[in-house]
Amino acid sequence: MHEKIADIQNSIWKAYKDYTRHRDMKQYQADMRKVGVKYQNDPLMLRFYNNLAITWTPVIVAIQQEWNRREQA
Repeated sequence: MHEKIADIQNSIWKAYKDYTRHRDMKQYQADMRKVGVKYQNDPLMLRFYNNLAITWTPVIVAIQQEWNRREQA
């Protein structure tokens, strides 16, 4: 179980770090979906992933909004 938890958290962190470089929301979403698909047959780990993904959503949206404001200024 430890390896799966680490994989999920590391994959989400990688998706975030990649997003901060490429600023492509569609790519971020695709990267996140890959993690969910990987654990779709493991109910506990899928729930863990889903909860983390939900928690990250407002953070990613706020980052995108900040970038948009900077570009408009």
